[in-house]
Amino acid sequence: MTWPATRPGAAVRSSAVGRSLPSEDSAAIVSGALEYVTDRQVDGMLHGAVHRSPHPHARIVDVDTSRAAAEPGVVAVLTASDVPFNRLGSDPHNPPVLAGDVVRQVGEAVALIAAVDFPTARRAAALVDVTYEPLPVVTGADVDAPTSLHPGGNVAGTIAFESGDVEAALADSAVVVDVDTTTSAQEHVAIETPGGMAEWDLGKITVWCGSQNPGLHRRFIAQALQLPLDDVRLVSNPVGGAFGSRNDDPAPVYLALLAWSTKRPIHLHLSRTETIIAGPKRHPYRTRVRVGFDRSGSLRAIDSHAVADTGPYVTAGRNVLKTSAELSSGPYATANARFDGTVRYSNNANAGAFRGFGVPQVAFGLETAISAAAAELGLDPVDVRRRNLLRPGGRHSLYGHTVSRSLRALETLDAAAAHPWWHERDAWAAESTPGPWRRGTGIAMAMKGVGMGSGKGDTARARLIVSANGEVNIWAGPNHTGQAIATAYRQVAADTLAIDYDRIHVHVGDSELVPESGATAASRSMYAGGSAVQLVCRKLRAVLDESAVVEGSGVSFDDVAARLVATGRAEYDAEFVLPDVEDIGRIPADSLADYAPHAVYGCSTQVVRLEVNVYTGEVRLHGVVCAVDAGVAVNPGTTVGQAEGGVAQGIGFALFEEYRLDDGVPVTTSLENYLIPTAVDVPPIETILVSGHEETGPFGAKGMSEVVVVPTAPAIAAAIGTATGFWPRQLPMTPERLRAGLAALEAA
Repeated sequence: MTWPATRPGAAVRSSAVGRSLPSEDSAAIVSGALEYVTDRQVDGMLHGAVHRSPHPHARIVDVDTSRAAAEPGVVAVLTASDVPFNRLGSDPHNPPVLAGDVVRQVGEAVALIAAVDFPTARRAAALVDVTYEPLPVVTGADVDAPTSLHPGGNVAGTIAFESGDVEAALADSAVVVDVDTTTSAQEHVAIETPGGMAEWDLGKITVWCGSQNPGLHRRFIAQALQLPLDDVRLVSNPVGGAFGSRNDDPAPVYLALLAWSTKRPIHLHLSRTETIIAGPKRHPYRTRVRVGFDRSGSLRAIDSHAVADTGPYVTAGRNVLKTSAELSSGPYATANARFDGTVRYSNNANAGAFRGFGVPQVAFGLETAISAAAAELGLDPVDVRRRNLLRPGGRHSLYGHTVSRSLRALETLDAAAAHPWWHERDAWAAESTPGPWRRGTGIAMAMKGVGMGSGKGDTARARLIVSANGEVNIWAGPNHTGQAIATAYRQVAADTLAIDYDRIHVHVGDSELVPESGATAASRSMYAGGSAVQLVCRKLRAVLDESAVVEGSGVSFDDVAARLVATGRAEYDAEFVLPDVEDIGRIPADSLADYAPHAVYGCSTQVVRLEVNVYTGEVRLHGVVCAVDAGVAVNPGTTVGQAEGGVAQGIGFALFEEYRLDDGVPVTTSLENYLIPTAVDVPPIETILVSGHEETGPFGAKGMSEVVVVPTAPAIAAAIGTATGFWPRQLPMTPERLRAGLAALEAA
C-alpha cells in the first residue's frame, strides 16, 4: 500500500470502525480448534485436585494428610501451613488461600493435591481426613444471626446518602408505591470452568489461567508465595467466558502454589459441580423501594433500602453495594433521593462480581415500583418515565454530580417505545385466544456507569512497536474474556493510523508483554482500552505526519516503517486515565473515591412481549426489544452480540436461575437442577443501537455490555403484571411462585 500524507489533525476517513468484522479467532472457536488455557498440556506435567469442606461453618480440629500422601502417584499434599502468606488479598476479611482454622462455607478449599494423573489426584483428595467441629450457621443476611463470622460482627459494610428531604416529599406525594423485592444468588455459568496450567522455572512462576484482572491475580500470587511481583507472569487467555467470575477466582493461586511447591508443571481444571458449589455468585438482595409521584406523574422522591448477602468473606461486596447506591435512582431526575444499604456476612456461597455489579438487584425494585405507580396513576408507563428522565449534563438524583453529555436515556426510551410491539400492545393482548394464556407487554429502563468511578485513578495502557516489514504490533488491555476486544482494538488502531487493518496485530492477556491496564470489568474494556490504543496510535501518527518522515503522497508505508526502525522511532507507550466527574455535587471532596460516581453512563430500554398461563404459572416469551446506548459502536456485530447475551442472562435472572441452599448446604449442585435458559427458552431479540457519541471515548464509543442485563427482569415482571394483574416481587419468577401469586390475587 501507499501511505496517505495528511496534515496534522486532518480528518481521516473511517474504514474499519463501524464495520462488523469477525474476530481473528472466530474460525478456531466455532471449529473447536482454539486452545483455551484449560486445554494447555506439556509432557511430564502433574495434575491437581482440591479437598473441600462439606460443612457451611465448622472449626477445623485436625487435618490428617497421611493416607492421601501415601497414595501411589501422589507428589504433594498442601494445607494451610504450606502457604507462605495464607490470604487472598490485603483485607483481613478476605478469604484464605486454604482454610486452616475455620471453614465458613460448603466447598471452601482445605487441601491441594498434586499427582501424576487426575484420577489419582481426585482419589487422594478424598483421602484427606479432616476432623471438624460444626458451628452455628448464618443462613442469610436478613436473619437474626446466631453467631459472628468475623471479629466485629456480621456487617461487612454500609453506605448511606440522602439528597433533599425524602420523608417530606413522600408525605406530600399524591401516590406513594412501596415495594419489597427479593433477588436470588445467580451462577455465572461460563462455558469454561476455572483452571489452567502453571510452571516454575528459574525462580519465576508462569500461570496460564483465565483472569479478568491479571494485575490483581499477579498480586495475589506474589503475596501468597512471598515472591517479587516481577517473578510472576500470568497468561490469562483464551478463556471461555467470565461475566465477573474470573475477577477474584482463586484458581490461579492454587496453580501457582502447586507448581512452586513441586517445581513441576501442574494442570488443574475444576468441575462444574465444584464451580457451582465453591465459586462466586451474584449477591442476593432484599430491597425496599418507595417512590412518590404527583397526579401528573412527576417524580417527587425515591427511597431505597437494601441488604446484600456477601457470603462468608469480603471480595467485591462493599464495591457492589457502592454501585447499587449510585444507580438506586436509575436514569431518573428527582430532588429527593435516599439510599441506605448494608452488606452482611453469611455462610452461604461467597458472592462476588457479576455482570451488572449490584445494579440489577436495585433496578428490579425501582423499575417495578415505577411501573406499578404508572398503573395506579392511570398513565402510560413510557410517558411517566419520559417526564422524569435525566438529561445529558444533568444532575444525578442522589449525589448531585453532573452526568455525561453523551447520556442517551431519552433516545433509548423513544426507540423502544416506537417499536410496534409497544404501541400495538393493547390490540395484541385483545387477540388472546380463549384458554389459560394471557398476553402482556412490559417496559423497563436502566443506567450503568462506565469504568471504576471517580477518584480511583482508573487507567488503561497500550504499547506499540512498528516492525521493519511494515507490521504494527500493539499490546493493550483490558483483557479478552470472550468479547473479541482485540478485534475492536485493531479497528480503532487502523482508523487512527489510516493503514490497512491487516497490518495491525493486537496482543492481550500476557502480563509479561501487556502493560497493566486494570480489570475486564465495569463496562470499561472498549472505552478504556480502546482509548489507550487510540492514544498510542496518535503518537505514531504524529510522527508519520511530520514532513521529515513522510515527504509526500505515494510514500510506501513499508519504507516509512523501515525508516522509523532505523532512526529509533518505532516504539511508543500511552495511557488513558478515565475522567472524573466535572462537578462532584453533594459528595464531600475528601470522599470522592468512597462514593466513586461515574462521569460516563450507558443506558438501555427494553420491551418484552409474553404470555402467562394463569393455571400453571408458565411464561412463554415472544420477544425482547433492546435499545442500547453504546455511543459509537466500533464493531456493531459484536455489540449486538453483547446485547443479546446480556438479555439472555437477564432472562435467566428473571425466570430460571436460583442458587438454593438448605441451612448453608447447596441444593443446586449441577446444571441438572440449576436451570439456565436454553436456545428454546430465549425468544427473538431485536437490538436497536441508538446513535450517540462519547467525546472522551475512542471514535465516540463507550461501554454497554453490563447495562443490557439490567432491564430484562423488570420488563418481564411488568409484562406479567399487565397480563394478569399480579406484579411479581421475587426473582426468579418461577411457575410455582407465579401460580401462588395468582391464587392469592384470586382469593383477595
